[in-house]
Amino acid sequence: MMRKRLILIMMILFIAVNFLLVFLDDEGKVERTSYVNEWTKSFEKDMTEKLFKPGVLRAVGEEHVYFDKQLGSFQEFLVEEGEQVNAGDALYTYLVHDYYEMETNLMNQADQIQGEISAIEQAISQMEMYQIPSDEIGSPHAVSITEELIEVEYPQTSIEADLLKEQFLVEQELELSQKNAQLQTINNQLAELRTTGDTLTVESPYEGTISQLHVNLDDPVITIQNNDVLAVGELTEQERAQMEEGRAAEVAVHEIGTRLDGVVEEVSKSPNEIEIEKESIYPFKVAFETGDDAEELLPGYHVDIAITMDESLGATVLFEEAIFADAVWKMTEGGRIEKESIERGLHVEDIVEVADGVERGEFVAVKPSNSFQHGAQFITPLQTKQLTKESFKDAKWLESFITGLLSR
Repeated sequence: MMRKRLILIMMILFIAVNFLLVFLDDEGKVERTSYVNEWTKSFEKDMTEKLFKPGVLRAVGEEHVYFDKQLGSFQEFLVEEGEQVNAGDALYTYLVHDYYEMETNLMNQADQIQGEISAIEQAISQMEMYQIPSDEIGSPHAVSITEELIEVEYPQTSIEADLLKEQFLVEQELELSQKNAQLQTINNQLAELRTTGDTLTVESPYEGTISQLHVNLDDPVITIQNNDVLAVGELTEQERAQMEEGRAAEVAVHEIGTRLDGVVEEVSKSPNEIEIEKESIYPFKVAFETGDDAEELLPGYHVDIAITMDESLGATVLFEEAIFADAVWKMTEGGRIEKESIERGLHVEDIVEVADGVERGEFVAVKPSNSFQHGAQFITPLQTKQLTKESFKDAKWLESFITGLLSR
């Protein structure tokens, strides 16, 4: 009995003495060991911080068609609300008051438009013949082009000049197409007037959906909603301060199960309303390419908008649980654990970008963090599940095993 008690007392003294030696070891003569049960490795990931907002699709805009009661008497509408129309489709008819006055008016309009068409064609022809000087000739600074006169001060490179030239030609071709359509409409009305003697049909200059007809002939008599749509949403005051036009955005339209890439086109500088006791709300618009989904996208569809606020491509990252305040516990190749300060970057969900302090592929300890000591050797549990026959085929396994034992 006395022997057992003596052994127990000696064991307690042994443990107490060792604890006291460790506690009083200011010079680090006693080797400390940290047990690491869970660890992880830094890895590469594209980090994107996004702002998610609900939104709704809205028509890009609307156009109005008018009726001048001084020109004649309204006869009938040729379209209905909700109907799709193209440029050149008949909208309504009316009876003219004065045949000769109307004929003269239409002929004057045709002459004016024909003159504008000639000017555009001449500008296009001059630009097509113009040769952009090579970069060796000089380094001019700007390009200024008008329909009446083409003045060219070459930009920094001939490539930029080519792009500006191509842009000018595209714009002029579009305007030429519109003027030709207007001339065709006028000629159609002239032919109809000369055939009927008193009736004119007004054609649509726009493509879209008839959203409103004023049967009482209040102007505008017809409103045509543009077929193109954009997404609109709202921002809080804090979100408005961080938002900039031009940010990339993704629009998810659940009604048709599609996602569309776009860009923040406009952010209002004025809130919807101003009240002292309420937070101000600022509207914003997102434009996007519709592609094959154009006909399925309808105004009023609700959407989810994801706006890219910041991004870091190819970032070195760690899971949040591996970071303690602004430091990590690195596991070195020498078998020691070291506390290393880090610089944080983007934080998305449970993943944190490490801008400085950790290299990609380095191991860091996670748990139990209360046992980690800077500079201490670390030990990890044996991963028996990872032991396979192939593991022992490596000729160096025994060397590594013995080295590990001796280091402990």
